[in-house]
This record gives sequence, structure tokens and C-alpha cells, in this order.
Amino acid sequence: MNNKFKYILIFVLLTSAACSNLTKNSVQEGTLKVKNGTFADKIWKENLVFSRNSWYHELTLQFDLMLAKIAPQSAFNFWFSRDELETIMKCEDSRIVLAYSLDTKDIPYSSLYEQLEKSGYTRFETNEFKKHILQHPDSQLLGLRLYHIFGICKKSKDAKSLIINFPGYSEKLIN
Repeated sequence: MNNKFKYILIFVLLTSAACSNLTKNSVQEGTLKVKNGTFADKIWKENLVFSRNSWYHELTLQFDLMLAKIAPQSAFNFWFSRDELETIMKCEDSRIVLAYSLDTKDIPYSSLYEQLEKSGYTRFETNEFKKHILQHPDSQLLGLRLYHIFGICKKSKDAKSLIINFPGYSEKLIN
């Protein structure tokens, strides 16, 4: 093998190794649907759609964030307690949040909470909603017991976007 070819081969190997290192951390987006629901004697055929953003290190899920807006006419509102609904009614923008961290030393929930607050959101408990979603038939299949489940509320209508930025990952704008 001549020297010129060796140098080209070494250059290609070093370049590909450096580039592959840049792609070890990625952020993927998608959706998750909870199909249909029940409450007391009510049964409905409706999907609760969560927007999903997932932070991966190589193929390992490090952090997962799912948010859903529940329309006022949605049957899924039956899952909220009266107090939870009152809190939601006072919000200009409210969402249900499902958040999962593989290792809270790497990506702590407090980091998410701080960024929610910087974007103008406050957290509130949704214990009644949580009970219902965890009893949904899809809950076990989706592993929802591993998630922190809560609501967020923005009381004022401002243009401040929800931006999530974890160290080592690209910034993610969430609508």
C-alpha cells in the first residue's frame, strides 16, 4: 500500500469517527395516542394525542417529554377533578405533561421544571387525571407508570415559546 493511500485512509477513518461522535446525542419528535376512554357510565371513542420529544444517547432513551392540550369539549375532561378543571379554566394555555428521565443525575426533572417556569408555565398536580390515565388499558403497554404526570398552566397570553435545552443536546422548540 502506498503512503498516499494510507494517509487518505487514515483521514477518512478519523473524519468518520469525529462525525459519528457528533450524532451520539439526538432529539426525536413524534406523537403518542391514548385511544378511547371511560368514566363511570360514559364510554367515548376519541384519541388523546400527546406531542412527544425524546432525548437519546445513541439508542438509549435518556429523557422523554409528552404534552397534550385537552380541548374544552373533549370527553377526557371527565378524568379531571373539579379543582383540576378550575385550575385549567384559569389558564390561557394548559397542558398535561408526561415526563420520564432514565437517570435523574444526567437529566434531572428540576431542569425541565426550571425551563417550564422560564417559559411562563407553572406546574399543578393532576392526581385525579393521573389515576384515570394509569388505569387506561394502554397504560401498561406504554409504560406510563414510569412517568411523572402533572399539568402546566400559562395564565397570560404571551409570545414566549417553550424551549427545552438539556446539556449535550440541541435546543428543542416545543409548540
